[in-house]
Amino acid sequence: MGRMRIGSGVVALIAALTWAGEGAAEWKLYVQGGMGLSGAEVQTNGILDDINPANPIRAGGKDTDSSPLLDASFGLEVPMDELVPRELLLKVRLPSWPVRFEVEAAGLREWEFSTVAGGETFFTEIKSTTILFNQWLDIPLISLYEPFQYLLGLGRQPRVRQWLGPASFYLGTGVGMTALMDIDGTSNVVSVHDDPIDFVWNVGTGVNIAMTERVTLSVGYRYVGFMEQESRFQGPAGDDPNHKVNFDLDVHELRVGLRMRVFEFASPWR
Repeated sequence: MGRMRIGSGVVALIAALTWAGEGAAEWKLYVQGGMGLSGAEVQTNGILDDINPANPIRAGGKDTDSSPLLDASFGLEVPMDELVPRELLLKVRLPSWPVRFEVEAAGLREWEFSTVAGGETFFTEIKSTTILFNQWLDIPLISLYEPFQYLLGLGRQPRVRQWLGPASFYLGTGVGMTALMDIDGTSNVVSVHDDPIDFVWNVGTGVNIAMTERVTLSVGYRYVGFMEQESRFQGPAGDDPNHKVNFDLDVHELRVGLRMRVFEFASPWR
């Protein structure tokens, strides 16, 4: 009898979740995987040797490189008008555009740069894995098109609306940290080895295309902002604590992702 009650309870729970997912679903959980190209530019600047303060030997320069990128995220999608209880909005009417909150891990970045240190070529390899907390707003392309449609008197144009229906424009930002960052540089004179953990942020935009009811293709661009890293030179000419080099990274990424809705449930505000 006890087993029958437990089994009945499990069936009831599954039925309740199924009803919430199919009948009154508004909040959605999703997973996303993606890949892309990460292009970086590094600006280096530092003092290699200051035996002669009037004419110190400096390290510096600028170089660019690109690297593959892999990312994965888990998030929650909420209609904008359901972010807070409607009673608190009073008479304000917000659109039902999806707002997404996600945790993202991105890695496989590995850039190689060549600059100058004391007249010698200084080769630097920088690897980076980031953890970001992102917020994205999805604006249906139909919502962007409608003002022009009515302003120009174009009519309903069902074919255009059908073509724009699955697509949306997204934009957003996020903050996080460098969960893993390795800086390795070397020349014939000095070397640098550092693994800093620091603040990182990103801002991006792109287009979503709904492939099915649950699967969405995402294509976009983002800028990733890394904090300037200060590392100490090691070697015969770099033992002094003042002999340091700064690495200033600018990172631009093109990404393609596939997002899948895995669960949905009714708004907790109702």
